[in-house]
Amino acid sequence: MRAITRSQILLFIIFISTVAYGNTLELRRDDLHIFRPPIVQGVVTINLEEESPGFPRYLNELGVKKIHIRFRDPGTKMRKITFVWTGGSQGPDKFSVKVDGIFVGVSQTVESEQQPYAWYRDEFLVCLASGSEHVIEICSLQEFSSAIEFAGIQIAMSDSEAYQPLCYESIGSLARYEQELEAKSVVVKSSHVWVFVPIEFAADAKQLSLFLERAYSEMKRIYGMDTLFKFSVEHYPKGHNRGWRGIRGQGTIGYTIPTLKRFVRLKTNDVSGFAGYTEEMSHGFKAYYQCGGTYEALGVAVQEEVVSRLVSPRIADAFWMREHEQWNDTHKAYLTAGGKNPDPNIYPWNVLYTRILNCLFLKLRNEYGPQMWEDFFSIIRQMDYPLHRAKKAERMKVNTDIFSVLFGRNMKKEFRDFGIDLDADPPWGWETYKE
Repeated sequence: MRAITRSQILLFIIFISTVAYGNTLELRRDDLHIFRPPIVQGVVTINLEEESPGFPRYLNELGVKKIHIRFRDPGTKMRKITFVWTGGSQGPDKFSVKVDGIFVGVSQTVESEQQPYAWYRDEFLVCLASGSEHVIEICSLQEFSSAIEFAGIQIAMSDSEAYQPLCYESIGSLARYEQELEAKSVVVKSSHVWVFVPIEFAADAKQLSLFLERAYSEMKRIYGMDTLFKFSVEHYPKGHNRGWRGIRGQGTIGYTIPTLKRFVRLKTNDVSGFAGYTEEMSHGFKAYYQCGGTYEALGVAVQEEVVSRLVSPRIADAFWMREHEQWNDTHKAYLTAGGKNPDPNIYPWNVLYTRILNCLFLKLRNEYGPQMWEDFFSIIRQMDYPLHRAKKAERMKVNTDIFSVLFGRNMKKEFRDFGIDLDADPPWGWETYKE
C-alpha cells in the first residue's frame, strides 16, 4: 500500500485547532512536505510553537534515538496522546513515552517481521504537570531497537474521539489543492472522508461526501473495523499526475473531473455514477487485512454487498446483473479452453483471474447468505490466518482454509473443481501456464 520506500525521508506538518479548554495538536506525516529537522546527538527536537516544524520518518533509523516534542498547554487537565505507527522489518517493536520527564507507558508490542506493513494506534492518558510548557519524549526500550515509522501524533482532550489522521499521500490542504488546480476549490470534510473538488462542484461534493460516509459505515460493519486513516478523495483534470484513478497510501483516492461529472449526472440513481469511489474505499479497508492473492476480486465482492445496502434492489440489480453475466461468461470460456486463458488479448490475466474469482465468490455468497463477508473477516481476525506471511503460491490455499471454516467443509476440492489453481502465484494459472 505504501508508495514511499523505507529509504526515503518522510516529513510531517503541524495542524493546530483551538478547542474548549485547550488545544488539539497534531503532527501528521505528509509526503508532499519537504523539510526535515536536524538530528543532534541522536535526538530530534520539535517545537510546536514554530510555524512549520518537520518530523523525521523513523525512530531508530537515520540516527534518531529519541524524539522530543515541545508544546504549550496551560493548566493540569487530562490529555490524550495518540500515536499511529508501524514497525520496521526486524521486529518485535515497542516504544516508550514520557511526558515532562515522567514515564507514562509503553506501546503495544508488535511482531513487525510477522506482520509487515501493518499499522497500529496507541493512546496514553496523561495529567500534565503544572506550568504551560511541556515535553513528550519518545524512545525505544533497550531490547526493542528496530525502526519505528510514525504516521501521526495527536495531543487532544481526554474525551476526544479516536485519532484518525488524514492519509499521508493526501494533497493535505485546500491551499495546496487550489495550487495544483490553479483554480478556486473547496474541501468538504466529514468524520472519515475529505472530498476535494473545484468550487463549481461544491454542492455536489456535499452529496458525495454524505454518500461516502454512508458507504464507510457499511464497510465498517462488514470489515469489522474502522480504518486508521481518513480517506482523501481528490479530483483533477484529465492527465494530471494525481488523477491516478485508484487508491494510494492508506486512503488517498485520486480521480479525474470526468469521474466527478459522471457522479453529478447519475448521482445514486445508477451504480455507474459512484462505483469507482466505493470500490476504492473497499480496497482501502481490505488492505488492513493484507488479503494477498485476490487482487481486485475481494474488494469488488465486498463493494457489491455494500451497494446492496445503499441503494434500492432495482438500481443495484441493473448494474450487478450485467457484471454477473460477464463473470459467468468469462468462467465458461476459461473452462472451455481447458482451464487456460482462451485469449490473452481479450482476457488480460488479471482480468480473467478477477472475474473468475468474483464468479466463485458470488456462488458462495448465494449459498451462505448476506452475512458471509462479515463472518469471513471475523474469522481472519479471530484465527490470524497468515495471508500476509504466506508465500505467493500458497495464498489461495490459505483462502480455502478460511472458507472451509466458514462453510464447515473442505473447500479445496470445490475451488479446484471451479478451475482455480491452488498452487500458482496469482493471477492463478499465470505461473503454471505461461509457457
